[in-house]
Amino acid sequence: MKAVITAAGKGTRSGLDGKFRKEMLPIYDHRNGRLVLRPIIDRIIYDLESSGIREVAAVLSLDDLITKNYLQREFPYVTIIHQAKQNGFGDAVRSAAEFVGGERFLLFAGDGILLNLRTFLPGFAEGSGENRLVLMEVADPSKYGVAVVRRINGRILVEDVEEKPSKPRSNLALAAMYILGHKVMDCLLDMAGENIELTPAISESIRTGNETEAVIVDQSMWISVGKAETYHEILKRSLDFALKRESERSS
Repeated sequence: MKAVITAAGKGTRSGLDGKFRKEMLPIYDHRNGRLVLRPIIDRIIYDLESSGIREVAAVLSLDDLITKNYLQREFPYVTIIHQAKQNGFGDAVRSAAEFVGGERFLLFAGDGILLNLRTFLPGFAEGSGENRLVLMEVADPSKYGVAVVRRINGRILVEDVEEKPSKPRSNLALAAMYILGHKVMDCLLDMAGENIELTPAISESIRTGNETEAVIVDQSMWISVGKAETYHEILKRSLDFALKRESERSS
């Protein structure tokens, strides 16, 4: 399966103001028996590689030479795609349409990751459903994309998704990690205007009969480097998880 990582935002809320991208902000990891500090986009690609996924594309801004140079040095097999204009998350995703080539694909927003991605990813990639979403219970779902689900025979099927609703119909928020089918990409390619969002395309895919399954994870496993006010907490959580992994492997 191919994977797409979007990393074209300027990171204004992170306090970076375009100096470099938030996807280059470092978090801690445990690799090859030692503690390391790596950009969050590095961590995503490394975990994909550890799961045998090497067909990876990163969607970057045209002027982002820092991320481009880093990826070309550390992961030369990654395909670099440029988003011509910052026109929303959905627009960044559809920039990778030619790379995806009509196949189902993994999608990550490059500023967020599951701390346990390395162990979570194999089962997630093998699950059923044309689309697969990662959900988490949150206190204020109006700040997120929100999913409405029904449970059938142990499966969680998504009936609808909505972007930052003023009156959320559930407390299940979308984490920015997906498996998406060609219908979602087709919908994105058909959209016009400014600030193209991904969530309406997923909703349209569901509406037209494409089965969409979800996995619910503990919110404590999801970290995002998108806000300056919480970045120190994210660093601490990634450090604690890396140290726990180190302790488990040495015991």
